[in-house]
Amino acid sequence: MPLVRPDDWRPRGIDDLEPAAWNALRHGGSACVVAGPGAGKTEFLAQRAVYLLETGICHAPHRVLAISFKTDAASNLAARVRQRCPPELANRFVSLTFDSFCKSLVDRFLNAVPADRRPTRPYDIAFPKRWQVDQFLTLARLNAPQEWQADIAAFSATDFEARVVGGYRLPLASQAPQSAAEFTIARWWATQLRPGHPSSLTFVSINRLAELLLRGNPHIRNALVATYPFVFVDEFQDTTFAQYDFLLSAFSGGQTIVTGVGDDKQRIMIFAGARRDAFQRLEADFGAARFPLLFNFRSSPDLVAIQHVVARALDPNAAQTVARAARQVDGDVAQVWRSQTKAAEAAHLAQWLANDMGTRGRSPRDYALLVKQKSDDYEHELAGPFAAHGLRIRNESHALGKTSLQDLLSDDLCRLAMAMFRLGATRRAPAAWQLVSSEVLALRAVVADDDIGAAKVEADLTAFLAALRADMAATAPSRNSAADFATRVFEYLDLAAIARTYTEYGVGDLLQIILEAFCLHFFASADGAADWAACLDAFEGVNQIPMMTVHKSKGLEYDTIVFVGLDDQAWWAHVPGDPEGVAAFFVALSRAKQRAIFAFCQERGARNNVAELYQLLTDAGVPEIAI
Repeated sequence: MPLVRPDDWRPRGIDDLEPAAWNALRHGGSACVVAGPGAGKTEFLAQRAVYLLETGICHAPHRVLAISFKTDAASNLAARVRQRCPPELANRFVSLTFDSFCKSLVDRFLNAVPADRRPTRPYDIAFPKRWQVDQFLTLARLNAPQEWQADIAAFSATDFEARVVGGYRLPLASQAPQSAAEFTIARWWATQLRPGHPSSLTFVSINRLAELLLRGNPHIRNALVATYPFVFVDEFQDTTFAQYDFLLSAFSGGQTIVTGVGDDKQRIMIFAGARRDAFQRLEADFGAARFPLLFNFRSSPDLVAIQHVVARALDPNAAQTVARAARQVDGDVAQVWRSQTKAAEAAHLAQWLANDMGTRGRSPRDYALLVKQKSDDYEHELAGPFAAHGLRIRNESHALGKTSLQDLLSDDLCRLAMAMFRLGATRRAPAAWQLVSSEVLALRAVVADDDIGAAKVEADLTAFLAALRADMAATAPSRNSAADFATRVFEYLDLAAIARTYTEYGVGDLLQIILEAFCLHFFASADGAADWAACLDAFEGVNQIPMMTVHKSKGLEYDTIVFVGLDDQAWWAHVPGDPEGVAAFFVALSRAKQRAIFAFCQERGARNNVAELYQLLTDAGVPEIAI
């Protein structure tokens, strides 16, 4: 398509941008875009990507790289760019998570990793528990020279890997430890790279190997910089020491323009090693200019006013954002519900949600249940009372093998397989057909102008789907039949072709992780389903109320959020005055478009440690109601 002059370019798919967003979008250098809740971070990044591609500022064959923290955020951004941009340009937009990007580099260039740090091929992904890290630190201290033992004893199992391992650059050549930290880090690596055994790496370790790889191989780094002259980093406030150090090694030097988007008031990953000075470092190291966005397109004016009270607790100089969404509910937009027992809380919550959905004509997906942690426990407590009112809970933080339900549903292969099954369950699914037909053409390596090849592939696809549809219609859903159909669909798609076509599956074990998770969830969804349409609805969470931890809710929005468990038990690690706890509270509150409810149950415990959070709600005029 012909290029557009930068001065003539207009936003795609939306009417306009706020003035500060225009300034940030057109800025020719690196930028810190400070975007609070509802500012439209995904839309801004999508528009900037389209602007760079359509104007030729990022000209072929160069690409735009977007790095996100969550799989669903990376997937949503890629989908938004595809909606806003012609396919031939959207193909030059790459959206990945930090973990997947680092892993792809290590897997692709494994032989370039120094021999003493080189993991086996394949290697396992490790997720050590806190007690395992604590046990490791104890053994490290007992085996350390006397002069280092006190320093090792001061390390915390909570953030040892994130801060100590993640903040340390591996030397290009082996060297003897010169400090307690280096001694402990060396032992940590020894547990992951055991001779004669498959390596078992954490994502922090993979990050450190990726950074070492680029620093030790300038030709690989140069190729990376040449490919990606523009890099976006979403949720920049949560960038960890390891991630920022990787970013610095990969893209500093002036050749790459980096756009970091985020909000310090939503920094909730300090426990995972997030830097407190990420934006300041970006300004210093990349010469980034700062652009604060002031519009909130999500929440009603009354909710924005409550959010501002919490925002000022985090930053006394926080600017008042401008609400751009209208209020749609009567009465209080926020309440605290106080109950004596968990049973009373669950019964009241289920009845209220059912009544509100009926009165306002809302879908279960318009509501969300947020918790601080241990979503499985809350799901168990609430599932029965909810079912009594015809409601089902969807625990999106639920683990499926080595991934989560939320991450599975954001995966490209999962979406493709589900589209195939939708076409197997019904003849009329135009969106599913569009996705399947385009992806199968890519899997069969049919180029754009090969009409004969495209016709042959589409005829083959049509025949396969007709046979699949007939067999699914004749077979009741069950775990066994789901397994048979899953095998059939994945064999047709061809796993080898998937690995060749999708960069993220070409190396490493991500493909196997997704296949395992897909099958676990698909088989469970088929078990007891009335028909295949119901099975697929259960798989995708149709007409189910999502439940997730606050951390999983980042970037999402709902008409009404209910925060269950605002008490000392759930917030056991919170210390009054801790900004990270207040930030998590702010994140939860700011997911709501129209209404926010905070539930406290006396049976779960006291609320002394979280008294400041309740005080913020009181200061904002939020009433407390006994139920």
